[in-house]
Parts: sequence; C-alpha cells; structure tokens
Amino acid sequence: MRFVEERDFTLRLDLRCTFQDGYDGELDGYVWLREFQDRIAPRLVEAAVRAIRTHPGWSVRPGNRGRAIEDEVTLVVERVVD
Repeated sequence: MRFVEERDFTLRLDLRCTFQDGYDGELDGYVWLREFQDRIAPRLVEAAVRAIRTHPGWSVRPGNRGRAIEDEVTLVVERVVD
C-alpha cells in the first residue's frame, strides 16, 4: 500500500490597473486584463513548469479544480519516494 501526503502551495497574483481621471469605467472591456491573460499568464505557467522539471524526481502536470483557466491554473506537482 502507498501513502500520499498532500500540501498546498499558493502563488497568488492580485491584478490591478490604475487609470487617469476621466476613465469611463469598464467600457474598454478590461483590455489590460486580456493582455495579462493572453501574454503574461502563459509565460508564468511555462516558467513554473520548467523550474519544477529541472529537479530530478519531481513531476508536474495540469490539474483541474473546476475554475475557469482565466481565473486559476492548477499544477499538480508530485514527488515519488521509493
């Protein structure tokens, strides 16, 4: 029988954008947020995966916690100890 221990590690990013006077609200469709989601977030995830894979004995795979990929990315990081 194998035993599995689990812990969480959270890297949380609170995204913000500050606007000048005269900002018309959300009429721009959150353009600044789309830029983060399309360009920056994928590179952060790739960097995390690369960093984990450089350590022998550790593996990483995508996980799903039921949240939209625009809001959360879950990586399952595992180490098998024989």
